[in-house]
Amino acid sequence: MSDLSYHKVRNAAVAPPDGCPVDHEFSPYSPRYIANPYAWLQQKRENEPVFYSEELQYLVVTRMEDVEEVFMNSEVFSSENVQNPVFSICDEAAEILAAEDYNPVAVMSNRQQPDHTRIRKYTQAGFSGRRMRVLEPIIRQRTEDLIDGMLAAGPPVEWVGAVGNPLTAETIFRLLGFPEKDDEQVKAWTNNRLEFTWGKTDKETQIQVAKSLLAYWRYVVDYVEMRRADPADDFTSELLAAHAENPDDLGYNEVQSVVYGLSFAGHEIVRNLISNALLCLLGERHNWTALCDDPSRIKDAIEEVLRFNSAQTSWRRVTTRDTEFRGYKLPKGTQVFLSLASANHDPRLFDNPERFDMDRANLRKHIAFGRGIHICLGRLLAKLEVRIVLELLTRKVPSLRLVIGQEQTFYPNFSFRGPKTLYLAWDE
Repeated sequence: MSDLSYHKVRNAAVAPPDGCPVDHEFSPYSPRYIANPYAWLQQKRENEPVFYSEELQYLVVTRMEDVEEVFMNSEVFSSENVQNPVFSICDEAAEILAAEDYNPVAVMSNRQQPDHTRIRKYTQAGFSGRRMRVLEPIIRQRTEDLIDGMLAAGPPVEWVGAVGNPLTAETIFRLLGFPEKDDEQVKAWTNNRLEFTWGKTDKETQIQVAKSLLAYWRYVVDYVEMRRADPADDFTSELLAAHAENPDDLGYNEVQSVVYGLSFAGHEIVRNLISNALLCLLGERHNWTALCDDPSRIKDAIEEVLRFNSAQTSWRRVTTRDTEFRGYKLPKGTQVFLSLASANHDPRLFDNPERFDMDRANLRKHIAFGRGIHICLGRLLAKLEVRIVLELLTRKVPSLRLVIGQEQTFYPNFSFRGPKTLYLAWDE
């Protein structure tokens, strides 16, 4: 694969930083972390805020000030590794992705300067205020239909399967313009990308996901070509129009690759964010009651969810050259684990950070969407979807509650966090 490949499936080994504290147990895949990452991170943040994880072979950064500094120094701390599988995949899966026609390239989160800014000026248009206004009634209607279906079926309901997954998948599909008839097939191809890239998967799963990625890429290639001949009012057509007007500035393969990447970024992660919001708000009844009484507080509630229990708990960087950070010498190629979860609970910035507080004065100071030139492109769309869900649920079913006694389980995952299932009930 070329240096611009969307996924690089092999990781080069680099020596750990000299003199840096080494933790022989820390891993986001451990049962202790999966159950409650915040308690472990709190201990590390106060005692060893920068350390080396032997299991991950990553430098781990936990304090807000340090995480922000890495984000803002994109020349030294590159984002080129963020879409690569955390662990090298098996030969059979790598062979599938070595197909001659599988050629997506890095375009946004993992593309470096100066190309990143060149491409981003076109992709930002897809998340403009105008595009959000076009999408909002579509999202609202689909959310209402799904919630009404849930209510008609009666309690209890498993939220993730009934509403969360179809809503977030179909929202990004409508943004891109995919026809509704293809929804189920595209969902099947894209549903387990998080597990493949940021999980710790077995050989069989890697092969299955690799086949799905190849099939989905071929679908994207055909779809973009169709839209070139038959444009519509969707983001794909906007990108193609930009390419036609500026072919030397935005390549055709880059258009294909943006479409390919967005279907993943806006689906599973937003689904987890909505579920996390419901856990925060329904877990302590007074929070939910406050929103039912005053829906104008929903926007602040979303910001506090993003701080307190974000769907993205970490992100990655890799050093482009030998450098020094907080007194430790980092060799070129050092992988860096930026703990957003820890930074968002840093008591140096947030008073009583382990308390969910919708009235927090600085709740928008969270770092859930990153910082710097690679700040999350879809953050406005993600917050729009959560807001619509909460507006409709607080109006339609104020008696909504968590089913008592359910056990929350989470996918072992390097970067993202959300419950596999979420059972809800209400008064009929």
